This record gives sequence, structure tokens and C-alpha cells, in this order.
Amino acid sequence: MNAENYYIVATAPNDPSLQVKISGPYLTRQAAKADLEAAIGEAMDIDPSARSYHYSISKLESRKPGVIQHMGSHS
Repeated sequence: MNAENYYIVATAPNDPSLQVKISGPYLTRQAAKADLEAAIGEAMDIDPSARSYHYSISKLESRKPGVIQHMGSHS
């Protein structure tokens, strides 16, 4: 895994400083874009208030999995 990878990031509408990596890491922006709709759907299944969040694809320096991958590895 690279030091910098793409992640799907959720940002709170009332507090832009509150950001959570919900999915990733992805090696390419195209891979993240292909998974964007499914990741948003899974986030809404976990927390219905996720509907109001803003979603983006960002290249970040991190080796940690997003929330969805983290939860999937512990179920």
C-alpha cells in the first residue's frame, strides 16, 4: 500500500472541520469514484444522518482503512 491513497471522505454540513474517511484506501481516483455510491449507501445504513453529509474523494497520507472497511473487518 502507498503512503498516499485515495479515500472517500464525509464532511459534516455544519462543521467543515469534521471529516471522516468512510471508505478506502484506493490506489486510483477512478477506483474510489466507482465505489462512491455504494460507500454513501453503506454510510447511510450505519447512520441515517449521513444523508446530510457532503462526500468527496481525497488523496490523503494514511495507511489506515476507512470506517466501512474497519467495521467489515470486525464483524
